[in-house]
Amino acid sequence: MTSTVDTNRPTIPLVMLLGGLFLFSVQDVLISDLTKRYPVHEIVFVRSLVNIWPLILLSFAFDQGKNMQVTKFWYLFLRGALLSLSYTCYYLALAGLDFAQATALYFTAPLFITFLSWVTTRVPIGWRRLLGVVIGFIGVLFIVKPGAGDIPLLPAMMAVASAFFYSLSALMTNWLGRTESTTVQSITFVIMNLFFGAMFWAIFGDGWAVDHAPAGLEVLLKEWVWPTRNDVLIMVGIGLGSAIGFIMLTAAYRNLEPSFAAPFEYCLMGYNLLWGILLFRQYPDAMTLIGISIIVLSGLFVLYREGERRQSIVRRLFRPRRVR
Repeated sequence: MTSTVDTNRPTIPLVMLLGGLFLFSVQDVLISDLTKRYPVHEIVFVRSLVNIWPLILLSFAFDQGKNMQVTKFWYLFLRGALLSLSYTCYYLALAGLDFAQATALYFTAPLFITFLSWVTTRVPIGWRRLLGVVIGFIGVLFIVKPGAGDIPLLPAMMAVASAFFYSLSALMTNWLGRTESTTVQSITFVIMNLFFGAMFWAIFGDGWAVDHAPAGLEVLLKEWVWPTRNDVLIMVGIGLGSAIGFIMLTAAYRNLEPSFAAPFEYCLMGYNLLWGILLFRQYPDAMTLIGISIIVLSGLFVLYREGERRQSIVRRLFRPRRVR
């Protein structure tokens, strides 16, 4: 599969990006409802059983499976484990927080990525981007309101942990992308979801740990329950929807400049804020709205500075040299 970036006609890729994010927001709503009846890892396990097949079929449909070569086996599964931890933490946060709160805390991921890339690569971060990262985490304090007791602390920590694990996986994705295809990375992630789901079923499937679990983790350790016919259909729909959403996001990013596309991912926060109001009557207070605004603006600023940094590097590399 060849990558063609078309910056002159971004309308269709942008619609696919927004459509993919919309599907993931619907998935968040459905999973949040299912966690009232089933443990998180059971839902993710069934979803993964469904969406692994479209990913495999997609690879063979486009290039007869030629992009299935694996060179960094253990690193691929480490990345998959980090992503699996990220999504598990996010679903735990959704079960204990309002939609807007959980999504806003998750969107600290760009700030973590900026900081961690500086820590791991020692590429100069610049005081402006560093200031943007610091301000973004101040926005987290507006949402969490430490000491006020307005929101449960453990789910809030799960949302931030989700962003942290996602950031680590994003750095690994960038590194592995030099040798491993997007399809391979996606399939190994789904395999890790299946592995963790089976492991949790084997250890906690009878629900023995619920009575000993800290408040907020019950949704992870609940007893496995055979789903009703309607819930099976919902879980299958979640699996198919997430596969379609992934395909739409992949297609969008293959045809858009990342610096142009990345800010639109904040639309997911808008979707979830809207779902929270319309479906669950979750009206964020003034402090939460201020915190969301700070996180979004600081994230956009960091993305903007990152785009400028890359352009300046390109200009220096390809600057015409004087002929002496």
